[in-house]
Amino acid sequence: MLRHRLAALFEPRSLLILSSRELPVVRTPPALLQGRITDVRIGDDGHWRMPPRLEGLTDGQRLDMALLCLDPALLPTALGALKTHQPRVLLLLPHSTSSADPLETRAYCQSWGRMNDCLVLGPGALGIQRPHLGLNLGLDPHGAPVGRVALVAQSRMVAAAVLDWAGDIQLGFSAVVSAGDADGVTVADVLEYLSMDPRTDSIVLYLEEADSSRRFTSALMAAASVKPVILLKAGRSDSSPAADAVFDALVRRTGAVRIRFFVQLFSALKVLVHAKRQRGRRIALFSNGYGAAHLALDVMGDSGPVARADLSTQTQRDLAAVLEPGAALGNPVISHAPLDSARLQQVLGVLAGDTNVDGVLVLIAPDALSDMDGAVEALARFSEASPKPIMSCFLGDASMRSQRHRLDSVGLPAFRTPESAANAFGILAAYQYNQTLAQQTLPPEMLSRPPRLDEARMLLNDAIMSGRSELDPASCRWLLDCFHVSIRPDDQPVPDAAREHVSMAIRVRQDARFGPYIQFGPGGDSARLASPHREIELPPLNNYLARQLIQRGKFWSRVLARDLTPAVFEQLRESLERISEIVSELPGIRTLSIDPLWWDDTSLYAGGIQVSLDPNYDGERPENRAYRHMAIHPYPRRLVQPQIRKDGQEWLLRPIRPEDAELLQEFVRDLSDESRYMRFVSMLRELTPRMLARYSRIDYDREVALVATAQVPNPENRGLLRERIVGFAHYLRNADGQGAEYALVIADDWQRRGVGAALMHSLLDVARRQNLSYIEGLVLATNRPMLGLMTSLGMRNDPDEEDPGMRRLWMNLDG
Repeated sequence: MLRHRLAALFEPRSLLILSSRELPVVRTPPALLQGRITDVRIGDDGHWRMPPRLEGLTDGQRLDMALLCLDPALLPTALGALKTHQPRVLLLLPHSTSSADPLETRAYCQSWGRMNDCLVLGPGALGIQRPHLGLNLGLDPHGAPVGRVALVAQSRMVAAAVLDWAGDIQLGFSAVVSAGDADGVTVADVLEYLSMDPRTDSIVLYLEEADSSRRFTSALMAAASVKPVILLKAGRSDSSPAADAVFDALVRRTGAVRIRFFVQLFSALKVLVHAKRQRGRRIALFSNGYGAAHLALDVMGDSGPVARADLSTQTQRDLAAVLEPGAALGNPVISHAPLDSARLQQVLGVLAGDTNVDGVLVLIAPDALSDMDGAVEALARFSEASPKPIMSCFLGDASMRSQRHRLDSVGLPAFRTPESAANAFGILAAYQYNQTLAQQTLPPEMLSRPPRLDEARMLLNDAIMSGRSELDPASCRWLLDCFHVSIRPDDQPVPDAAREHVSMAIRVRQDARFGPYIQFGPGGDSARLASPHREIELPPLNNYLARQLIQRGKFWSRVLARDLTPAVFEQLRESLERISEIVSELPGIRTLSIDPLWWDDTSLYAGGIQVSLDPNYDGERPENRAYRHMAIHPYPRRLVQPQIRKDGQEWLLRPIRPEDAELLQEFVRDLSDESRYMRFVSMLRELTPRMLARYSRIDYDREVALVATAQVPNPENRGLLRERIVGFAHYLRNADGQGAEYALVIADDWQRRGVGAALMHSLLDVARRQNLSYIEGLVLATNRPMLGLMTSLGMRNDPDEEDPGMRRLWMNLDG
């Protein structure tokens, strides 16, 4: 199996150290580097002696990593001496002597890395830690404890602070990466590696600058699809609030969670690592005093991600039977009686059993009359069995810290302040919401009427070739008509009834880093009501995303929810979808505005339409450039192909969608033991949740997964037809970035009917479009039908060097 290109960074097999001091990895070498570390010490006079042979390397074998901690003035000489050893990774730690010109030093190191095919981390990196391997490639002798959280930080100061602080909450790490002034090893590279790392269950990411839009988006989406990703980004700008709002929208769509403040970091970790996932935003609060509950409610607010649950009448009756007379039975539930472990469990059972409640927050202040140890044990027991998330706040420090640690240790998140506890529920709700957004793709069919794309493209190209920077009013109306946007054009009179409402606006703008975005909100003078952090979305949009764009902001809750009729709401939602289609298919559009947008009980009316153009657009179709003008690749509709089996049975070849996960699981379960073994080389009977997410949430800019589906009778619904997956083909890029490994499996009753060949032909076509050099797959030597199919497609059939029971089927795609 090919090593990932970052394996030399995270799990080096050979290490050369050039340093003026003894580093921790030399004092306590990890097992994987025993006998493979060459430590070259720099003398006080700045001289050293490079040995002719490095430990553990044979002649001609590349060195995995060179670790340098030296005076920046010595770097040119050191890097010159390293050339002959061809390190795969260069890690540059900070030195007590500062560089005379840090920018020049950085540029020199990165240039050296490019010239010598070497990844560069640093200068000024805190280093790399892999605690489960005992690997500490940094300066701090105290290695991080072993855990399941990966920390990736662009600031070594933040990384050091997190490591120091984590000890207080007993948090361990699977990996720690501090990039320092890194250009060579990007955050996207690290995220791609960690998304596949079996030792990592969640990722904490501190950013100061994001990588290029598509690469960063792709990596973040891949990681967040299989494990929680918490992102803290610095550098918000008051002069450009839209840029920060666009980044928020991007994070939401990837399924990650962005936090605003450093203090939220550990709350987020506790929640996403330990807590059960809530399925709603309604929270019940129980406390032994009013103060803590009111502080928590202040954080939750009226329009936050979570809200106070309305307890049912029966719940309040049940609480009255459990609690002392005079206890508050609404929400929050307040009891001033000394805590009793049995009574606490009863209260929690009543609250968690209410169908109006999605989670329970317990807030406890020190009380000399209460049995705090018993309360903690009761909370721990109940939380373990509860299907709903339970979180706690034990206010105080001296007497309450040990109680919090006890709850943390059993997986019940415990917090020090009511604000952080309430915010933790908000983080969990945001995670669930963002995961829903991340699973949204455009449907495989166009909207009810497909756009007149050729006509619209000709309109734009003619305008750009004529030297115009904007479309004239008639052309603007023509453009919207090409995409069937359900808005009355601005050359028609607006009824007086429509002008009585607060006007709306739809705007398309460009972000320098992440491309086009769509903003919805009030129009004209009322635009000051807009909340830019909520009313921005990145294309492409589908039905759900368009609804969220309308309903997310204050404009909806304060105005439109009350006055907008269902018919006009649907027109508005569909118009946003179609404008998203315009943005996706016409890269030559720079901005688009429909402002003001009037409405009455039946229709939408454009008060003004403006479209500006990109004079540098060359007319190339976006699908030929993988939609590079956008941060998120749209669903590849062009791959949807109706097919007919050899015996006349109709079926559909299409790219997979996130909502296909259940169908895919059913497909795998229905395979025969032989077919399942041929595909997975194991007796795996169903896919794990992580495998399901990996195969169904596809970034079509980097890979592809195709399914063959057929309509079959559904006995559970009076025999009406339903969709069934009968074939699956997928490829994933290899570690070298040049090729990909494919997989193909066909339902037993659909084999030898031409379905596999059709899926593979389409898969190979996409691989060529994505400029892959080769494609390969490992097939059991006994799987003769699959071997015959692949060789008939022109693939080479070679023995696998590591396993004589496998064959390597591969094809060169360059031709």
